[in-house]
Amino acid sequence: MTFNTITIPAQGESRPEGRGALAAYAYQQIRDQLIYCRYQGGERLVLRPLAASLGLSPTPVREALLRLVSEQALVLDERNTACVPLTSRPVFLDIHGVREVLEERVTRDLAAHITPEQIAVLEEKHAAFIAAYEAGEPHATAITNVYFHSTGAGFSRLSVTVGLIRGLWTRMGPIYAAANGLPTISPANPDHPHLQLLQAFRAGDADAAVKALKRDFMQAKEWLEPLLPG
Repeated sequence: MTFNTITIPAQGESRPEGRGALAAYAYQQIRDQLIYCRYQGGERLVLRPLAASLGLSPTPVREALLRLVSEQALVLDERNTACVPLTSRPVFLDIHGVREVLEERVTRDLAAHITPEQIAVLEEKHAAFIAAYEAGEPHATAITNVYFHSTGAGFSRLSVTVGLIRGLWTRMGPIYAAANGLPTISPANPDHPHLQLLQAFRAGDADAAVKALKRDFMQAKEWLEPLLPG
């Protein structure tokens, strides 16, 4: 199995019409590319090539980029070109801490209502995570890990909380994209937090699910923090 063709989950089959709708479409596409590890910190998102890659004119793409700058997902360089920010360890720890609080809320919500069918989908996402890890591909391992968490969040009823989390993931995706090593524990290990999380979901045990989530955050910190500048 190879992972060279891993793609961002589709958001729709056709583009909307109208300037505002096109800007929203561009925003969603670029935001998803940030979340799903398409870019690394320091990369420049040059307007015209980016617009061409999205099949759009520059105007809605410029609006989308400025919106992402206002949300701190991007920054402007001295030439007013949008760039993916470089994340320091203190900023990473700040984001990581806020995510943990928000994702605990989502985890408790999921433990209360997640369905067997949704658990089966998460099992499939985790299987892809295992396959990427066992193939020795750090980037694919990072992406499939993000898919697992993003899919779970999508099953939550807490839409406002999930929206806040996705905003934070725009900063986390580029960190994962830079991963040049594998996590410290194999996702096939029965003690892996994802597997413990799934077990807790099957049992409807919110406290056990949160315990697994906290272990997952600790292991993610061990994986990612050494990649970051002080």
